[in-house]
Amino acid sequence: MCNSNCSGSNLIGLSSSLALIVSQDLSAEELGILAAFFTSFADNLAIIATTKNSCENNI
Repeated sequence: MCNSNCSGSNLIGLSSSLALIVSQDLSAEELGILAAFFTSFADNLAIIATTKNSCENNI
């Protein structure tokens, strides 16, 4: 997946817009659960990326 056409500011804008859209019909409790899920999801992606990077550099 190549995202070289996406600048940091565009990604921030996209993320903010999606958060506002998704949050409109959710309760505070549902938002908290969703936020915790995506935090965990992002952390796991970071671990996978770091591991892949480390393994690729050792080849």
